[in-house]
Amino acid sequence: MKCLLKAAAVLIGMVLSLISLSSQAQPYPSKPIQVIVPFGVGGLTDIVARIMGERLGERLSQPVIIVNRPGGGGGIVGTEQAVRAKPDGYTLYLAANSLGIYRHVRPASNPLSFSPEDDLTPIGGVAASAHVFVVHKSVGVKTMAEFVELAKNKPGVLTYASAGVGSTTHLPPALFAHETGINILHVPYRGAAPALVDAIAGRVSLFAVGYSGAIEQPIKDGILIPLAVTSAKRLPFLPDVPTLIESGYPDMVFPLWTALFGPKGLPPEVVERLSRELEAMSHEPEYARKLYEQGNPVSYVPPDELGRMLKTDSEKLGRRIKASGISFEAQQ
Repeated sequence: MKCLLKAAAVLIGMVLSLISLSSQAQPYPSKPIQVIVPFGVGGLTDIVARIMGERLGERLSQPVIIVNRPGGGGGIVGTEQAVRAKPDGYTLYLAANSLGIYRHVRPASNPLSFSPEDDLTPIGGVAASAHVFVVHKSVGVKTMAEFVELAKNKPGVLTYASAGVGSTTHLPPALFAHETGINILHVPYRGAAPALVDAIAGRVSLFAVGYSGAIEQPIKDGILIPLAVTSAKRLPFLPDVPTLIESGYPDMVFPLWTALFGPKGLPPEVVERLSRELEAMSHEPEYARKLYEQGNPVSYVPPDELGRMLKTDSEKLGRRIKASGISFEAQQ
């Protein structure tokens, strides 16, 4: 009897070992992947995520599910969730370059619980765009100079929307207001989509929104008036709209990018596979067309370069925020 029990135990152990080896040998990916977007549905990052996710899922032969986790001031809630995720390649994170802003806008009493540079694994750049400073037609201005003049004549009356404290839609107008000496009231929202709704309705004066197809029709209809873009050169989607540099503000350049990351410790083979797919997708005309139509031209960036880009952007913005003397603590 003892021999039989011992033989059975050995057999069970062998079966379990084979099952374990079989599961370990499964090629990546072998189940659906979720991509956390730290902003609400309908914003620029969400739009890019859904276009990317659909095509990436087709190439990987697994569903790519977009999970929106807004909140925490510019997307910190979703980022924290991504940082805490198991580094197995089944929970990824699509970031905007607000990732490089987080540490600089948090009050000392409530520091970040993670390091954007150290606790995330860069996978690859996805798209690039710029902000457009738009005003509702009721504001009655058509240039940045006119807006500045109006704001100086009505201190504390005009408002500007953002997708949240510390988001990429917050910093450009905040720094612009500081550097031009105007007093405009910040109105933070839980994501770019609700902020855009109120901008179109005229409930806020100004919105530095990331360019996407969502603002194309309101601009064509004359509801939103584009005053300037934050890129170094004019956007091809708005060829008649000057850059902030052309408008007389040479320091006002704010590039906007979206990129895919994973948790710290993501296996190199997973990073390589996903990055390779992103690079291949960037050369596909149909995929590039879909991103372009939403105002976000495809922009693949390899992992190492993406990591350096995040670090450089964060350092530059940190120096700029510190030099400006802007405090975000009261807005948290």
